[in-house]
Amino acid sequence: MNQKIGYISTIFLSIFLCNLSFASDPSNKENSLISKHDKVIQLVNLWDSVNANPIVFKDPYTIEMWEQLLLEKYNEAIQNKDQELVFKISIPLSFTYHSETKFKKGLPILVYLFKNKDKLSNLQYKEVLIKLEEEYRASNLIEQAILIRKERISNHFINNYWEIYRDCGLYDAAKNDLIHFVEVPPLYSIRRLSYYFLLGDLYMKMNETDSAKFIYSKALEETKATILVNNKTRKYENQKLVYWKGCFMGLIIKCNLKKGDFTNAISHLKFDIEQSFENTDNKVDAMISLSLTYLHFKQFKEAKEYLDSVSVLLSEKTAKNLQKERLLTFSEYYAQINNLDSALYYYKAFNSYHEELYQNIQKNQSILLLAQMEISNRRTELLESNQSLFDSNKENSKQRVILLSLMFSLLLSIIVGFFLYLKNAAKSKSNKKIEAQSKEINEHSHKIEMQFNHNEILLKELHHRVKNNLQVMYSLLNLQKRRNQDADTIETLSSIQNRIQTMALVHQNLYTSGDFEMVQIATYIKTLANHLESIYKVDKKKIEMIFKIDEALKLPIETVVAIGLIVNEAVSNSFKYAFKNKQNGQVIIAIQNKGNETDISIEDNGDGLGQTPKKENSLGMKLIKLMCLQLKATHSLIQMNGVKHHLKFNNI
Repeated sequence: MNQKIGYISTIFLSIFLCNLSFASDPSNKENSLISKHDKVIQLVNLWDSVNANPIVFKDPYTIEMWEQLLLEKYNEAIQNKDQELVFKISIPLSFTYHSETKFKKGLPILVYLFKNKDKLSNLQYKEVLIKLEEEYRASNLIEQAILIRKERISNHFINNYWEIYRDCGLYDAAKNDLIHFVEVPPLYSIRRLSYYFLLGDLYMKMNETDSAKFIYSKALEETKATILVNNKTRKYENQKLVYWKGCFMGLIIKCNLKKGDFTNAISHLKFDIEQSFENTDNKVDAMISLSLTYLHFKQFKEAKEYLDSVSVLLSEKTAKNLQKERLLTFSEYYAQINNLDSALYYYKAFNSYHEELYQNIQKNQSILLLAQMEISNRRTELLESNQSLFDSNKENSKQRVILLSLMFSLLLSIIVGFFLYLKNAAKSKSNKKIEAQSKEINEHSHKIEMQFNHNEILLKELHHRVKNNLQVMYSLLNLQKRRNQDADTIETLSSIQNRIQTMALVHQNLYTSGDFEMVQIATYIKTLANHLESIYKVDKKKIEMIFKIDEALKLPIETVVAIGLIVNEAVSNSFKYAFKNKQNGQVIIAIQNKGNETDISIEDNGDGLGQTPKKENSLGMKLIKLMCLQLKATHSLIQMNGVKHHLKFNNI
């Protein structure tokens, strides 16, 4: 330890003596240039030492100081046309830009290093490829990123494509590739914590919040255990492990926020921000979550302060998803303080940015599909080559046995060997023909499968887009509601929103289930009814929702939309009017399949229509009758201890 510290002291002493020599003999330009060259080499060596072993070699500079120092020396080397020094400084400077996610500045330098790969050590080349691919992916240059990934695979640096899948929006494929091809690092290592972070992030991108929270919670427990072990082994700098602790605490809170749980959010997110230090992306992510938390508690000043800090931190960075979250959070902030013009401005900016990213993802997916066909063919050729080599070795073994037999059987063995040769030649010719036909069939089948998968992705995205467009309409109506003070107008807009949400839930169900023709009616109706209950239910009243729905029943999308609109009108009326004079009640939804008929009833045990028959001619009742007409269903309205809607229609 003392020897290592002494080494650093020697470096700084040398740099100091170099500075003195510049002052004492400024006329000697040649010696000055040589001394400057040595000084820069010492600076690069210090950077190498700190990065190779941060426990022994304490970093004397912040990341910003490293950038300033290295950039100054880099520009001097270019001015002096010292190509050797330019190359040496390019490595730490490009890596520093990468750590700061300043990819626009770092990418050209990494490309320069890649072109001069013969000058790099194997370890340096491996790191350059990693960072070059990451910056290509972050810059949406997916075609170049795939070429670099192939280079990494051909050099046996890596054996998977999961990050490419992730950046092309194929999160499920990325998750499977990560789980099946990336080995989980050993316990009590930072690489293991990083693995959990990446896996949890994929679950978050797939909107599987519960799975993501499970991964982050497991990672937090292992981080605490790793800190205890590291207190004895001193394998890592303790601050790096504390960073991971804060990171996972913040990510767990982010999962909770999606569920509407704000418990301990402010304290945990502040801890995460304090421990982030040089990891700007994690700090920004936590700041956005903290801003949303402050908005929830109506602390608008604090929310705005953190949002302004986020804007500053992202000003020079390439962070697509964080930029989206920033714009959406600004829109929410301005909406809550009733600055609707600014809210709409940021919401439009968010939609524009989202659409741009979506189009890039579509383009990248097309590029990836073409690349995957080539990759698949190469893997097939490799397997065939290995099989051919195996067959050849097997055949050679047989020939050796035959040759040994020839030594003992003379003429008879020669005749037998010749016969076997002819037989094997005919068999080999037949096998090659079969293999060629099989290969042609497999290639054709693979192309069909690729086309099918592509069509499935497009159909899934279509439902996703329809659902998103309906949600945009829903949000715009929200903005309109806030501008109105008239209660009737607000109620009308709310009714329209519920009908939009009814249709959006159908497309959400299709998108998540993977079945693009039939909808599981039980899941859909329960989700819809619970949504209506959350809107209309009064806390003081105890209204019980009862479902009697055939769990296996699936119906076409057109039928489900009509049923959903009928259920929306009937259940909304029950919550709004049926229990004005009651504290307790029930709303029962029953849907059963009886042979070729579907039987539906929606009833409540409320006050009934009473002396207000005009409700039977309301817009809601007209909509119910219109949907019944579309379904070719019989409809009856029964008033007995409440109101009951009864429908029957033929499934065929």
